[in-house]
Amino acid sequence: MPEPLRRMGKDGTPYTRPPEIEAWIKKLESVEPTVRILQFDGISRRRPEYVPTEVLVYFLRRAWAAGDHANFEKIFRILLSRVEKSLNSAISDARMDGAAEIRDEVRGRFLELITKDCNERPDLMDFFEIRFDKAMVAIRTSVLRKMGPSTIKTVPLNRPGDDDDSEISEEVETAATEFLGGDPSKLDDPAFRSTLAAAIDGLPADQKRVICLILEGFPIDSKEHGVMTIAQILQCDERTVRNRRDRACKALKAILHEENAQ
Repeated sequence: MPEPLRRMGKDGTPYTRPPEIEAWIKKLESVEPTVRILQFDGISRRRPEYVPTEVLVYFLRRAWAAGDHANFEKIFRILLSRVEKSLNSAISDARMDGAAEIRDEVRGRFLELITKDCNERPDLMDFFEIRFDKAMVAIRTSVLRKMGPSTIKTVPLNRPGDDDDSEISEEVETAATEFLGGDPSKLDDPAFRSTLAAAIDGLPADQKRVICLILEGFPIDSKEHGVMTIAQILQCDERTVRNRRDRACKALKAILHEENAQ
């Protein structure tokens, strides 16, 4: 049986893994470690035999707890390879300036969490066994807000990750709802995403930059010290940013409405 998670939610209920993650763990617990490692590595995310990253985190932590450092190291290398691939897609040199330094900071925070989870707080990475991608989004967004690229070069609509360009990042789902009339499910349609990306690319430069930064997860303004904001990046006040955003959203709604009507 998979070991239960230790952390509690704000309502006092314990964290629980999704049923599909529990099923994967139960299935792989009966497999020899060497065979399990082979299944962790080199399989496309699109294939049904692809093991979710949440499961890798579970077996990584269990290997450490059991003192099985050899398997810990093997799983760690595979896990880090997945993280690197995701980071290179999400924070690419082609898309933003200073990308390498931002990736280094995200990677460093992730490694620090693993170290603390192994040595100080064995519940620290519980959420990574529930929603790994969401946990990484939180780290990435925190780093981007503090470090912030000086420029963002393209429109980020796809979710980064292992060979899966058909999914949408949570930042985009949240931000895009504003100019999709409250219906982010439209983003599931690749043709619609293509239309949206083209519409954003066609905006005036000042409006396009604001929308791109919103889609990257940057706040327009913040009272929290040290948080990189759109107003800071663009070196203007938050009212100017909001005005550009509002004009851009109005234009995007009109373009998308016209496309839908055809």
